[in-house]
Amino acid sequence: MISFIYDYIGWEEKQLIKKLKEENIPFNLVDSKNLTLKLTSKNDIGDIAFIRCISHKRSLYYAGILESQGIRVINSYSTFNITGNKILTSAYLYKNNIPTPESFLSFSKDNAIESSNEIGYPVVFKPATGSWGRMISLINNDNFADTVFGMNDMVNESGIYYIQKYVERPPRDVRAIVINHQISAAIYRYSNDGWKTNLYLGGKVEKANLTEDEKETIIKASEIFDSGVIGIDGMESSEGLKIHEINGRVEFKGASKIYGEKIIDDIIGFLKILS
Repeated sequence: MISFIYDYIGWEEKQLIKKLKEENIPFNLVDSKNLTLKLTSKNDIGDIAFIRCISHKRSLYYAGILESQGIRVINSYSTFNITGNKILTSAYLYKNNIPTPESFLSFSKDNAIESSNEIGYPVVFKPATGSWGRMISLINNDNFADTVFGMNDMVNESGIYYIQKYVERPPRDVRAIVINHQISAAIYRYSNDGWKTNLYLGGKVEKANLTEDEKETIIKASEIFDSGVIGIDGMESSEGLKIHEINGRVEFKGASKIYGEKIIDDIIGFLKILS
C-alpha cells in the first residue's frame, strides 16, 4: 500500500492522484497536518510513503521518522535534508565532483562584502531555504551588497550569507525531472523579465535539447542522492553545465505543457516498481 502524504493539493498532486486512481493502484491519502506521528511505535502507514509536502520541515520529519521504522520513503530523509538547504546542496555537489557555481558562506555582513569582492561581482545572494525565486538578489557592487545584506538582517536576523558567483549563461536555465536516476523530461526555462528563470515568476518553457555531456552531468548529479523523484537545475556555461540547485519536491506543471502525461506516467511507473 502506498501512502500519498501531502499538506497542499496543487496541480501536480491532483494529476498524480488521478493517475493512481486510473491505474487502480491501492493508496491512502494522508494529510500531514492531521496525522499524529508515533515516535516510539510503528506508524500504520503502509510499505511506501510518497511525500509531496510543500513544507520542508514536514517532509523532513515524515521521511526521517517513517524511514527509521523500515518504511520506504520517496524521497529519502537524506535527499530532503540536503536538497532542502541550498548551502548543504552546494557543499554536497562539490564533495561529489559535480560541476557547480563557485559559492561561499559568510556569517557577518562585512565578511560577506569582503568575500564578494574576492570572488568578483556580480554575485547572487540566496536564502538557504525557499523556492520560486523568492529573496534572491543579483548584486553588482558594494553599495548594493550593503543594502541587500542589511535588509536580510532586518527581515531574517540570520547572520547567514550564502553567495554564488554569477554564471554567464544564455537567458535561460535547464530543469530536468529525474526519476529513479533516469531523465524523464528536460526543459529550458526562460526569464519573463530580468534574469530569474523561475516559472512562478512568469518565465516561459521549451523542450531542452541536451548534449550527451549535459545528460551525463545530470545523471551523475542524481546518483549522489537516493533513488527517487527530483528536479535538477543547471546553467549552461562556457565550462559546460553547472548544477546549481536540486529540488526534493519538484514541480513539473510547466514541463508537462511540453511532455504531456509522460512525467506523471514515469512517476507512477516508478511507484509501481516499488510496490
